[in-house]
Amino acid sequence: MKLQTVDFPFRILTPTFCGGADNQAPAELRPPSIRGQVRFWHRVLFGDASRDAVWGSSAGNGTGSKVALVLDRPFAKGETKERLLPHCDANSTDKQEKKKAESRRSAVSAGLRFNLTLQRLVSCSNDDWEGAQKAVKLWLLLGTLGLRSTRAAGSVWPEGDWVPQTPDALKATLHSLGLTQWGVALVGLSVGKGTEDLRKTASDTISGNPHRHIFGGIHPQRTPSPTKFKAIGLGAQFCLLACAPSAAILREAERLLLAKREPRQRWKVLGSWRHLLP
Repeated sequence: MKLQTVDFPFRILTPTFCGGADNQAPAELRPPSIRGQVRFWHRVLFGDASRDAVWGSSAGNGTGSKVALVLDRPFAKGETKERLLPHCDANSTDKQEKKKAESRRSAVSAGLRFNLTLQRLVSCSNDDWEGAQKAVKLWLLLGTLGLRSTRAAGSVWPEGDWVPQTPDALKATLHSLGLTQWGVALVGLSVGKGTEDLRKTASDTISGNPHRHIFGGIHPQRTPSPTKFKAIGLGAQFCLLACAPSAAILREAERLLLAKREPRQRWKVLGSWRHLLP
């Protein structure tokens, strides 16, 4: 019996720092990493129970996945080393700043294209199948991959007839996928910045970060950033997409970043945010 499949071609817009625990090993694009990201966005749409029912779970007695993900070039290796903190000044006289600026890690290069195939397994119901497709699409639109992914590293963007080309089309697509609670905004759409400049801006949030509930933090313990940034392409233009679990978090992130004082004025150059959701 031939299993039903749907293809999701996509490209990488910014360097992707993905791989195992060994930070000296070459980066590699791994299907399990993508699966973990898709599971996250499935939970955002449908909750924990649906995520575990469709994608499987090791909790309790465990359940098997009802779908599979196949990458056309699994374990594609990173050929270059890219800056982890591109906003830091390599010419700074401050030793800590200079050290951060010189920090590099192997990355899967921007510009590469891949095809992700979603495969329907025998036990998958129609509702499961529809939900899995929506989760993959939401990951491609809002999600990323790898280290520094909340700061626009590892930005992926889909290709195909279903992909929105305008802000209004993106808003309509997110509504059709069932995203209702999260805040989503576009930043710098008309400014004409390239993807690496956008990553520099996204990497440059708040120094010392006293706003853990907005941007996360690493001290005294690591807290993931609720506010996430990625580079996207709408038509022929690139911009940042910002998203957060609530509109209140996202609007506070905008206020803090536009009020930030720094010589390059990166966030002010991108201007006010265009909020799409809710």
